[in-house]
Amino acid sequence: VEREDHNPTPRVELHLHTVMSDMDALITVKQLIKTIKKWGHPAVAVTDHGVVQSFPLLQEISTDKSNGVKVIYGVEGYLIENEESDKRYHIIMLAQNLIGLRNLYKMVTISHLKYFKRRPRLPREVIEEHREGIIIGSACEAGELMQAIVRGESWDRLKEIASFYDYLEIQPLCNNEFLVRNKIVPDEATLVEMNKTIVALGEELNRPVVATCDVHYLNPEDKIYREIMLTASGFKDAKYQPDLHLRTTDEMLKEFQYLGEDKAYEVVVTNSRLINDRIEEYDPIPNGTYSPKIEGAEKELEDMCYKKAKSIYGDPLPDVVAERLDYELTRIIGHGFAVLYYIAHKLVGKSLSDGYLVGSRGSVGSSFVATMADITEVNPLPPHYICPECKYSEFYLKGEYAGGFDLPRKKCPKCGADLHTNGHDIPFAIFMGFNGDKVPDIDLNFSGDYQPKAHKYTEELFGRDNVFRAGTIGTIAEKTAIGYVRKYAELNGIQARQGYLEFLAKGFTGVKNTTGQHPGGIMVCPRDMDVHMFTPVQYPANKKESGIITTHFDYHSISSRLVKLDILGHDDPTMIRMLERSEERRVGKE
Repeated sequence: VEREDHNPTPRVELHLHTVMSDMDALITVKQLIKTIKKWGHPAVAVTDHGVVQSFPLLQEISTDKSNGVKVIYGVEGYLIENEESDKRYHIIMLAQNLIGLRNLYKMVTISHLKYFKRRPRLPREVIEEHREGIIIGSACEAGELMQAIVRGESWDRLKEIASFYDYLEIQPLCNNEFLVRNKIVPDEATLVEMNKTIVALGEELNRPVVATCDVHYLNPEDKIYREIMLTASGFKDAKYQPDLHLRTTDEMLKEFQYLGEDKAYEVVVTNSRLINDRIEEYDPIPNGTYSPKIEGAEKELEDMCYKKAKSIYGDPLPDVVAERLDYELTRIIGHGFAVLYYIAHKLVGKSLSDGYLVGSRGSVGSSFVATMADITEVNPLPPHYICPECKYSEFYLKGEYAGGFDLPRKKCPKCGADLHTNGHDIPFAIFMGFNGDKVPDIDLNFSGDYQPKAHKYTEELFGRDNVFRAGTIGTIAEKTAIGYVRKYAELNGIQARQGYLEFLAKGFTGVKNTTGQHPGGIMVCPRDMDVHMFTPVQYPANKKESGIITTHFDYHSISSRLVKLDILGHDDPTMIRMLERSEERRVGKE
């Protein structure tokens, strides 16, 4: 049944998890934005566990013309008193504006690089230091305020704890029902009192109290998927999980009726909208392409291309060559991509001078500038003859030959030398789009032996603090999901057909379960910008010992904003180098 929210003044959800909360939540960004729009909510906050990896897609889908939904960008962090403390408390942080967003990104980086221990943790002083532009909420039962209430701390101590927060959260009773089940508190009436205590604290400290759902899936019937996922993760009490679906305004008002009608309306509607009104609308990732700058790269690229073209085709250049070169250079330089070509040229040159061939591959072969800059050996001009002695040339523009290597052998009509043949007839648009404004993706295949040196060289070119490995996000594949469903069915004695298992598996295929890195992709941040303009950073799969730092966002989602270099390791150049060496040794012996 499609649910709707008919309240004339709908509430705002400020505590919600997407599929990016590792193996814990099921909401896809697409479903979320669609629902929020349909329900007419003024906004929605997304607060994944310790990460912000749903931001790029949220930005893309929520700002799409047909949607236009305001997203509040946040995170549910893990607060610790200091580095040594083992006790972690949940804490909600919402970025109020771009200053807050940068601070949020920096905290995500710090929590992953410096304080990661089973979870990305944040010492209180780090939060204090980065608090500008951030609105902080007290989170759920795992937050320090609720924990202190459960422990029975004094009123003064509770006030001291609560005053750290900008707003205090209360949640539906079922969220805390496990406290009764595990005999930590005596009964449901105690749960009501706990929420009333928070309301009283809010009144005394003049802090808004907001009712939140701690949403982990959209609809009540999605609960089963989370149960299966938690069972697969080894949770023994998975079947007792609370109802963590997104509630309508009226459902929430009903949930908190024990506070009285006015108070319930205040915590559900008035205060959630009040927090929303304090938060600006902004893009979490700037639009546009931010290429690194190398002084004089444009002029150098242009000069080297014309110099090489003239050395092959003579001066003046044949029209076909001159037109193609001018057409490409205008677009490459005009869109700010000259530096990319220049870098690729330098990388290939460095490898060649160190004795290793570089195989370029893929669509870069459709750029004649790439050929003239020695990035690729593929010549995309129409099939043609060219004289190595007197530079006589002859082009076949009508497509009667597929490539220059199909041309019959012949001698130069001018000087009698054997003509060379070349040209593969590939349009430039294949590489950079019809307007030449698509970010060029230059793949370079270095010898596996040489790949680390090539990576090191990019650090020398751009500065170590500006070069990061391209991060990836791993999600639950369909096969794995079916395995989870099987395990769940066995444990619960359920007999079911394969078709039904597959149907259940669809419910959590695509949930994030790990992070990783692209085999050779490197993201370059311009020297005059902080990487936190674009993304936090972390270790792949949070493995510090790798010593590799990757982008926190999946590289696909920021590859149009930052330059990505593909410095791949391949066997072919290594084999060729080995053959060359053995040949050198053989000749040496003779």
